[in-house]
Amino acid sequence: MSSEPQLSELERDALGEAFNLALGEAASSFADLVQEEIHISVPSVDLLTRAELQRRLSDQQLPGLGDQLCAINQSFSAGDTSLRTQTLLLFAESGGLEIVRRMLGQADTPLDQITELEQDALGEIGNIIINSCMGTLAEIFGTELLGSLPLVQRTPASQLFSHQGQDEWVLVVRIGLTMSSHSTTGYVLFLMDLPSFAVVMERVRSYFGMG
Repeated sequence: MSSEPQLSELERDALGEAFNLALGEAASSFADLVQEEIHISVPSVDLLTRAELQRRLSDQQLPGLGDQLCAINQSFSAGDTSLRTQTLLLFAESGGLEIVRRMLGQADTPLDQITELEQDALGEIGNIIINSCMGTLAEIFGTELLGSLPLVQRTPASQLFSHQGQDEWVLVVRIGLTMSSHSTTGYVLFLMDLPSFAVVMERVRSYFGMG
């Protein structure tokens, strides 16, 4: 397994601020989608191996997530660098479906009856939040990020990464989404190898004038 990247406190703060800017733009787009005012808490940033993240998911150690997840997955790449990332938006299944219910204007419909349109709606939620977030990050990184179509999963937490390698690094960005009548916790995950992470840190340091 690759050696652990070292982050100074200043670098961790810079990453947090970069994602704060990116998620602020995503919140504005998301508010238009659900027609409610959205508040996003200041994101917390952590750096984990994929194996450690899977262990925490399986043991239900990530606050706000349970044993059943809604995951929206997209891949991004920057053609002028080695930057490649798999980006996931995670909610507890109940939280994700509550957002879908409000997006579809079905606030009084029991969650277990929202099935026919939920896949498309979850995909649209992921498309709005992830692409708005990545658009801002592209400006910070000074490059164009090209993304795949969103893939939606409803999966047990223990199986999210069960068929993938375990030695990549994951930037785990925890966000709190508060609507006028509902609160839920979401996570944005950026899975990348060390060369990609090095590009991210180089661009973040440059953007914030850290030398």
